[in-house]
Amino acid sequence: MRRIRKYGESILRKKAEEVKEIDEKIDKLIKSMKQTLIYVKGLGISAPQIGVSKRIFIAYDKEKENYLTIINPEVIEIEGREIDLEGCLSFPEIYFSISRAKKILLKGLNEKGKEILVEGENLLARCFQHEIDHLNGILIIDYASEEEKNFYKEKLEKLKKHL
Repeated sequence: MRRIRKYGESILRKKAEEVKEIDEKIDKLIKSMKQTLIYVKGLGISAPQIGVSKRIFIAYDKEKENYLTIINPEVIEIEGREIDLEGCLSFPEIYFSISRAKKILLKGLNEKGKEILVEGENLLARCFQHEIDHLNGILIIDYASEEEKNFYKEKLEKLKKHL
């Protein structure tokens, strides 16, 4: 179980580094990310959210009831758009309306280093895009309207004060 980094922590704004080799260190990182995600009952988590600048995320596929580990993800195709409320482990109890692709196709590596193509639709597609944003230093607040930011102003300031 690892500590989840909250809004205001600098690692969340850095572009994560590409994984060059899947070694014992990366294996341990993936295991701890998965344990943390299960513990907090989240849908997705990126390595920067636990303080590690690596291009890795884990997403929970609710339909298939399994966890997907994607290393060095690249977006191949996107399709459609939809706006929905979105939360984030780094922004507890805060939700913003965000427009995302309804369907997405990713290329990356699995935890064994094998190249994979993974398709996500609806909630899983949203999760993939959210986690890739984390890998690029983009946060849900970057999509928020001024009204939304004002609505959560106190909670956002409290998060930053805990640093």
